[in-house]
This record gives sequence, C-alpha cells and structure tokens, in this order.
Amino acid sequence: MPAVDEPYHVYREQLTSKYHGLALWNPNPVEGLYDCGNVSIGDVGYLCDGDFIRMFNVTLPWDHSSNRKLGRPEEYDPLELEKDDDDDFVNVRGSENFQAEYHTRYVTKVENAGNVQAETPDETKGQTYKCRARCRGALLSLPHGGRRKDIIRTKVFGNYIRDNADSWFEWSKKWGLPVERMEDLILVTGCTLVTPWAAAAFDDYTAPVDATTTISLYAQKFDHGRAHFLWSNIHGNVEYHNSHSDANGEQPLPQNQCVFLRGFRAKRTLFWTKHRAAAEPPPDDPDNRREDEMQVTRAPDVSNYRDPLIGILDYIVEVRLPEYDRSP
Repeated sequence: MPAVDEPYHVYREQLTSKYHGLALWNPNPVEGLYDCGNVSIGDVGYLCDGDFIRMFNVTLPWDHSSNRKLGRPEEYDPLELEKDDDDDFVNVRGSENFQAEYHTRYVTKVENAGNVQAETPDETKGQTYKCRARCRGALLSLPHGGRRKDIIRTKVFGNYIRDNADSWFEWSKKWGLPVERMEDLILVTGCTLVTPWAAAAFDDYTAPVDATTTISLYAQKFDHGRAHFLWSNIHGNVEYHNSHSDANGEQPLPQNQCVFLRGFRAKRTLFWTKHRAAAEPPPDDPDNRREDEMQVTRAPDVSNYRDPLIGILDYIVEVRLPEYDRSP
C-alpha cells in the first residue's frame, strides 16, 4: 500500500491531470526572487516543495538586477517577446479565467445548507468535499477566478531552451541549487495568476473501504480581489491552506498568485539508444556515432500526461474493493 506522500506532491500530481498546467501548492511568489512581483513568461526555474523557484528571466538582459537573486548568470542574448520595430507584433495572449473551482475525479461536493447534523452555524455554510476511500484528490478554490497568459509563437521558446538548457544546468550546479537533472528546469511559456485561493490535498490509502475523507470550505468573497476562507468538518488525511488578505482593504489586490504553470523542459537522449529499434551498426562499429541530442517537451506534457495512479485506483475501487464487501 503506498505511503502517505507530501501534500505538494499529491496536489501537483492530481491537479496537473486537469490539463491547466503544473499545479503549484504554494502560489505566492517566493519572497525576494521577483522585482516584477510574480511568476512571468520567460522565467527559468525549478519546482521545490510546492514552490516555483525562479533563477532568472531570459526576456530581460542577462545583467538585469532581478537576474542576480540566486547568482550572476552567464551572458546571453535575451529572448524577445515583442519587436520594437513592429507595433502589430503580438506574442502573448491573455484571457480571463472565470472558473472558480477545480477538483479531481475522486473528489465530490455537496452543499452544506441541508446539513441537519451541523453542530455550529459555520457547518451550514459553503460546501463539503469528499474524497473516495483509499484514493488521492485535490481541490482549488478561486473566488475571483484569475487570468491566463500564454505565448502564441511557442517554437522560438522550444528552440531557445534546446540551445541553452546545458548552460542553465551547469549554472545551477555552480551555485549549489538543488537541481538534480536537466529536465527539472522549466522555461515558463504561460501561467495562471489569481488573487485569493484555497487549496487542499487528499491522501488516505489507509481509510476503511466504506469511509471517506472530508473537508468543508466556506469562501466569502469581497471587493477588490479579497476573500475570507473558513475550513471545518475535517476528517481523514487531508492537508489544506489558503491565501490571506484584509477583507476591509480599499486597494485592489495584485493578481500575483501563480496557481498553474506551463512551459518547456529539455533533456539529453543518446541518439544511438533512441534509434536502437531501427537497423543500426553494432556498438563496436566505428560508424556507430553515439551522439546525443536535446529533446524538448512541454511541462506538463498535455498530450500524453496521465496520472500514473489512475489505472491502479480504478482497478482497486471498481474491481477489488467490491470483493472484500461480499459476505462469506
């Protein structure tokens, strides 16, 4: 039976399967890493414990002050988002994201208004979310929605990471950053930015067959991008947290909380290994050039991504568990 995992792993694994991007357990930009205030297109960084750690932004000059937060990068030619000599050139599309809630396939919700067993008035507000026994799930609440930003011409970004990922990886090792593999690096091509948010990760493989993991959430929406969250009715192994703001503030809150991240990764693959299935010279043949090539993929790979646990959980829930319920 799988062990209980860290909530940021469960959350990212589950919500990433919804095809909106890599889900960040900690949407708040890491303090001190941003002059602009939030994750941006062109950022190069890596995921760490639910955070996105920005190393530098390749759309800015290499010696820009914000590019020296974790160490001075090697000199590079910036990647242009827009051309100064053509006012009609556009390479970033933005769209309002009105979806106020995301939850994964094994998480269901019911309104609390009809909860006759409530012990406090708070338990009659909002919704209760239930995760099926011995399953994982995730919840994201966005009372004010958010805004998506994405690159239109993605090929130039793919080519850029292919040409530079080697040097970025060496740079991360030089400065002692916890980047274990080249493919851990992400070149950001899109992000979803919001104001308030609330997130929960369900992970309870040890619950009885007829049990459910539950949590209730009441989200009270205020003006200027503010909200108040109230959690209750918590049963089972579920971790939760939310953004904090002053409900009485008069200034609009900035949309700087990144809940979903999209981009490119790159890794080296041995050319001769990749084409091993084809007719090829034997390994000791001098004509067998063992050159490697850079493979670029999307992060996440929306065309092929599938939660690796879905097949196993479907089998357990739909086939094996009913067998345990049969009377002798």
